[in-house]
Amino acid sequence: MWLMGCLCSALGRKYSGTVSPQRVVDEKKLDWDTVKKWSESFENLMGSRHGQKHFAEFLKSEFSDENILFWQACEELKREKNTEKMEEKARIIYEDFISILSPKEVSLDSKVRELVNNNMGRPSVDTFKEAQQQIYTLMARDSYPRFISSTMYREFIDSFGVKEELIL
Repeated sequence: MWLMGCLCSALGRKYSGTVSPQRVVDEKKLDWDTVKKWSESFENLMGSRHGQKHFAEFLKSEFSDENILFWQACEELKREKNTEKMEEKARIIYEDFISILSPKEVSLDSKVRELVNNNMGRPSVDTFKEAQQQIYTLMARDSYPRFISSTMYREFIDSFGVKEELIL
């Protein structure tokens, strides 16, 4: 099974950007029913490794893949137990997604950005908690409906050959 890695790993970063196993269904074989469930809720989509992969491809086509990459990096940070590695990952996430100098900067409101900046004084697994939630909500409200109604999603679900109408 192919797992989507964070773009940052291609840039030599030390985290893979894969999602937390506690939140993700480990699909051995992707089937029409699973793909159909993605249209039922954003949680179903994000709870699927394949769903995240296809959603990331869609976001990349819209030039907004930094949102899912940031979310995935935060999920990986939550799993880190080693304090030194956790602090290093937090700095990398900050540089790659929060810093105003980053080409992959995520859009955060000033209150959350200030909170993250304060949290970076003593990074922890919760340093980006509010920022991650804000980006998750942004993707759920903004990008997800466009993904579900996109040609990309419709063609993918049609590729299974099932002739049932999706209610979107």
